[in-house]
Amino acid sequence: MRFIFLILVYAIFVPAIYGQEPIVVQKVATPPVIDGKLDDEIWKTLPRYTDFKSYIPDFGSPVAFATFVMITYDKENLYIGFDCKDPEPEKLKATITARDQIKNEDWVCINFDPFFDQQSMVTMYVNPRGIQEDGRSSSNQEDVGADYVFISKGCILSDGYQVEIQVPFKSLRYPKSDPVTMGFIFERRIQRLSQQATYPPLKSSSGMNFLTQTMGFSFSGIKNYTLMELLPAVTYSYKRTEANGNFGVSENKPSIGLTGTVGITSQLILDMALNPDFSQVESDVGQISENQRYDLYYSEKRPFFQEGKENFNLAATSEMGFFQQAFHTRQIVNPIAGIKLSGKISDHNRIGFLYALDDPMEGFSSDSARAFVHSAIGRLHHSFKDDSYFGAIATTREGAGIYNRVGGIDGRWRLSPSVAMEFNTLGSSTMSTIGGNSQNDWMGTAKIAKNTNRFSGDFQLQHIGAGFETQSGFLMRSGVNNATLFVQYSFFKDKGFIKKLTPMFYGFLNQDLPSSLWERDFALGMSAHGERSTELSILLNPCDEVYRNERFRTSSIHLSGSSQVIKSIRLKMEYKFGYRTRYVENPYTGWGSTSSLSVNFQPFKKFQSDLILNFSDFYQIENRAKEFSYLIVRSRNTFQITSKLFIRCIVEYDSGRKNFSTDFLASFTYIPGTVVHIGYGSLYEQKVWNGHEYQPGSDYQETIRGFFFKASYLWRN
Repeated sequence: MRFIFLILVYAIFVPAIYGQEPIVVQKVATPPVIDGKLDDEIWKTLPRYTDFKSYIPDFGSPVAFATFVMITYDKENLYIGFDCKDPEPEKLKATITARDQIKNEDWVCINFDPFFDQQSMVTMYVNPRGIQEDGRSSSNQEDVGADYVFISKGCILSDGYQVEIQVPFKSLRYPKSDPVTMGFIFERRIQRLSQQATYPPLKSSSGMNFLTQTMGFSFSGIKNYTLMELLPAVTYSYKRTEANGNFGVSENKPSIGLTGTVGITSQLILDMALNPDFSQVESDVGQISENQRYDLYYSEKRPFFQEGKENFNLAATSEMGFFQQAFHTRQIVNPIAGIKLSGKISDHNRIGFLYALDDPMEGFSSDSARAFVHSAIGRLHHSFKDDSYFGAIATTREGAGIYNRVGGIDGRWRLSPSVAMEFNTLGSSTMSTIGGNSQNDWMGTAKIAKNTNRFSGDFQLQHIGAGFETQSGFLMRSGVNNATLFVQYSFFKDKGFIKKLTPMFYGFLNQDLPSSLWERDFALGMSAHGERSTELSILLNPCDEVYRNERFRTSSIHLSGSSQVIKSIRLKMEYKFGYRTRYVENPYTGWGSTSSLSVNFQPFKKFQSDLILNFSDFYQIENRAKEFSYLIVRSRNTFQITSKLFIRCIVEYDSGRKNFSTDFLASFTYIPGTVVHIGYGSLYEQKVWNGHEYQPGSDYQETIRGFFFKASYLWRN
């Protein structure tokens, strides 16, 4: 019995022992010139890794076109070269576009784990023209807003394309040791064939879990940096707003701010910001707000909050669930200052801490009840074997005599290459009124998931107390018990346009705690995946919901599809039709639809136009009377003058609010952090001032006009 116990302890708590020794990387004396051409002498002497195997659409098939990757380094930089063969290079999908816009094109990617601890991963994508995209992932969540400083060039040839990448080691966090072992997975996407392949090949038994399948590469004599960065920023915003019939200046605000980064160690980073620039260069995409039961979610785009964001991810959360994030930085509206500490304090321990002083009432009239808000989060993460970990988290949002505090634990156990268990449990304490009583409650989630090349499924149990609240996070609904089952199985085809068919089923059983009523949400569907990145799906969804202590029918049918129809046009659409609940004081059941259409048009390599339409309507059942019809049209047009400079125009029409807006931007990005942005925007509304109040009008009047300027410079030691 003692022997079995020791084996279990060893399996859980001892770090993973990899099946092979790390590959020792050859160090270069004369680094290659990064020009996108693999003609430097060093590339001719390095080992070429060639055994790329697909994982999309199926696992284990040889990549359609020969692919080679080479890796070398000096004490300050990592160098990687890709040689990607293609018999028809004229069919490559590769534009000159803004950074982080190439996911639907051909590309190569470096997926690497700098600590080789299977807890987080950096991803760097490059298309055949050298345009970059990057991200970061942990806890099965990808943060696409992360920005890393690296250099890349691409060159399209008669037999394919080549890419060279230079990654400064100072852009990464890695152990202070010699040698340093990092985990890598190299990846290629062939857009028109809908094929993605990796070296080393992914195992079908482990599915798409990249973190546990990286190959170790060893580097000796690389420089360990104690990083120091300064990011001064100058911003100026000017706004004129119509009020009481007069068009006057509502904002005239120059600002100078400073953000600094200090490496306490080579793997523990302190970020500080005084009067920082927390602006968003691009406005949020319009969302239909009519008849929404839950708050709308807006993604984070502000640079300060992106750094180290993955450290605050929580296990057993989902974009489809009621509880999505323990700490959603968009709850911090207008920070005055911030400080953040993130990184590793030992081989198996990570920490994260963030504090921001928020002024959410800035811009309100002088007689507004203005109060500062203190927001903070603390995070501890202890890793075990594979991607298993145990974590603790605490958040607080403190105002003048009111507060919301949340704390708890979470974790993941990797039971096998394809099976993992996740959990979280959190408690909250909220004081909503000064001098009132605090409200305390808890929530918890337990989830088990299995993922292989063909099968994907999970089962989840969740309780969210009626009094549980997280003002720092994103919680869609409280007062519910939930059981969820999701399963899908894929069938692969060798021939024909369609390469994969995937039937799926999910079922939700929710108990609404205030009413004790149960609601059911089941779905049976099928999806098809084919060439030219084509995806089609249909979903039959018999369901109901409980709202204000009553049950309402909400059964519907869902259709969706996307495809790169031709090289210059990509389409994406979604349509949902069925019963709907009218969320008013006395709710009732009606019927209606929601739909969206997105068209991406790229007639030549430096220009692209995106047209996005979102529509929703609602009808009464008895007399078929229309309650509302809501349309948002957004046109986003970008001319990429060079890989670093673009001009963009956005026009958006909102029929629900009866307005349309324009947004013009000229943007130059030398590297992430060193940027210049100049923007101008206007808002037009259908209203008229009659001398006493605004009334609906037939003509559009300009009611807001604004100018924006930003310049910042990233200095690194």
